[in-house]
Amino acid sequence: MRNNSYTALLVGLLFISAVAAAVQVLRLSFAMRDLRRIQPRIMENSAKLSLTQALLNDTLEYSKRNPAIDPLLQSMNVKTSSASGAAGPQPVSK
Repeated sequence: MRNNSYTALLVGLLFISAVAAAVQVLRLSFAMRDLRRIQPRIMENSAKLSLTQALLNDTLEYSKRNPAIDPLLQSMNVKTSSASGAAGPQPVSK
């Protein structure tokens, strides 16, 4: 009799473990599907960010030769005014 109760307990634990594993596999499957679905958008946004950073860095470099663009850059908080400190413009790092 006692052997039967241990066997039933072990079978129950095995069943619970199998259900928990199945739930985790389903969660992983859904997460991977979502990742595959949004990955092209992530890559597109990354490319746009790189392009924007390059454009901003080129604009800051341009402002060194042509300071007429400085008021526009200052209005966008990209470049600080020359009178406020000795530090020059801080290019955006990737």
